[in-house]
Amino acid sequence: MNIPDELLAAYVSGELRGAERARIEQAIKYDARLAQRVAQQRARRSRAPSAVDEARQESVRLVQPIRSAAATGTAQVIDLARVRAERKRRNERARGGLSRRLALVGGIAGGLLLGILIDRLAPDGGLTQYRDGALFAHGALADALNQQLTLSPVAGSAVRVGMSFRAKRGNYCRTFSVRDAHALAGLACREQDQWRVWTLDAGEARGSSNSSGGNAGSTVAALPAAVVQAVSERISGSPLDAQAELSARRSGWR
Repeated sequence: MNIPDELLAAYVSGELRGAERARIEQAIKYDARLAQRVAQQRARRSRAPSAVDEARQESVRLVQPIRSAAATGTAQVIDLARVRAERKRRNERARGGLSRRLALVGGIAGGLLLGILIDRLAPDGGLTQYRDGALFAHGALADALNQQLTLSPVAGSAVRVGMSFRAKRGNYCRTFSVRDAHALAGLACREQDQWRVWTLDAGEARGSSNSSGGNAGSTVAALPAAVVQAVSERISGSPLDAQAELSARRSGWR
């Protein structure tokens, strides 16, 4: 009889029942080659479990813990959406931590730069004071901003006031420079009876600001680019002329 191997394997494994099994058993009695094939199938089966048996064993191994958990009420369902959401939150926290670290590094770098500028401006700290997160004029710098007129520099003073103007907020602002080897320039604005220093630049000015004459245009042209930019962002109208500047000084820059 022409019996396929799959059918013989089912016979050997005991899966066939009834007439089909009886038909094969009858054929084995009269067909030596068929009996040999059955013997080979049984030999292979005795040496290693069949693929069907392995699959069944694997199913039992996987299903049994689930059945046990269900029986004890401890079965858990994996929520893929929750897993993805948790992974996203972890990634966002990691990115947020990196951003905070970069901001901290930037703040430290900015603080160091400001400290270097302050130190160059006044090694003994006498021209500025750092209070409540802001830099204010002090000592000779505060005196110059209070008293000096643009066209009347004080002889022997290291500080030179460059120009004065009304800011968009209505308060007065004045540019200044240090005339020694430090080559610093800056912008200070009047806030509550003191001068807050908004900009310091350690670069060389684009021209000389040490002359005792000139006009506001030439004074601006002599400032470093960073200070010019700070002035342009704050100024309202035109710089004060000599008479307006004198009047502002008499009023205490209010």
